[in-house]
Amino acid sequence: MYSSWLDDGMRIVMLGLRGLHPDLEIGGFDTAFAEIAPRLVARGHSVIIYCRANAHSLERRPAEENGVTLEYMPSPGGKNYAAIVSTLLAVLHAFTAKRYDVWFFVNVGMGHHAALARLSGRPVVMNVDGLDWTRGKWGPIARFYFQSAARSAVRFCSALITDAVAMQEYYRERLGRETEMIAYGAEIGDSRCAGKIAAFGIAPREYHLIVSRFIPENSLIEMLEGFRQSGTSKRLVVVGNASYEDSYQVRLREIAASDERIIMVGLVKDQSVLRELWCNCSVYMHGHSVGGTNPHCCARWGLEAACLHWTRCSTARRSADRGGTSRIPRT
Repeated sequence: MYSSWLDDGMRIVMLGLRGLHPDLEIGGFDTAFAEIAPRLVARGHSVIIYCRANAHSLERRPAEENGVTLEYMPSPGGKNYAAIVSTLLAVLHAFTAKRYDVWFFVNVGMGHHAALARLSGRPVVMNVDGLDWTRGKWGPIARFYFQSAARSAVRFCSALITDAVAMQEYYRERLGRETEMIAYGAEIGDSRCAGKIAAFGIAPREYHLIVSRFIPENSLIEMLEGFRQSGTSKRLVVVGNASYEDSYQVRLREIAASDERIIMVGLVKDQSVLRELWCNCSVYMHGHSVGGTNPHCCARWGLEAACLHWTRCSTARRSADRGGTSRIPRT
């Protein structure tokens, strides 16, 4: 439907991402577009990604990577405002930098930014992800903002992209807007060097795995508490961190400290090590309770890792469609 927009030599600007390969914090969109952006370059397009400076250490701020031009914007404001402020600065900078053929936004919270970008007179596309206003980390003001941003995206964007049928149906039935559903893919592969996981004191198939940001809607407390009550002899390896310290992180550490089977390893930056953790786990536990399809979970399917996940999310529906994946019933 929109393929005519992607003629050869298009100048595409991407906004709302943390970056191409951020090393201090990473989300699903960053995982996805680390694959998508270089592929667009390989097809002959010029791609620039506006990155949040605070998601990158000083030594991880290249001006170009994999053919993608990277521009770093200040991201003040902490958990509540960093994305909004950084993306606003990016939009203003993009207006003055050069003329783009397509403006591509990620995250429905950037709906007002997308409306501003329409002043360029060029197509504005947004991948809306999930229902951000349902996330437990946000208070009433933030939830109102996300709902207003969603309405703005519906009204002003030239095209909206969803990554799951459930999200496509929601936008059609609740917001009266058709979207283009583009499902995530996954690289097919298997273990290449299982010995890399020995540094964590574990062996293949002798541990379960969680890879997640430490936020309430990812259900880590529920999963850790459930594991703690189990009688399994396997370990539980938890990979990830949080951008901001709060009582939720404190509670996670308390639970982990009470059970020697739980190993909190922090953020694993070496992707080859992370791959081996996924390939060699007994079960990958995916606790995301809101949002669209999660690229991390899709990647696990490609590595043939067994997955357990909540039923009330788009990823669960994708798993049910493909078959062979168990699900944790939400209680």
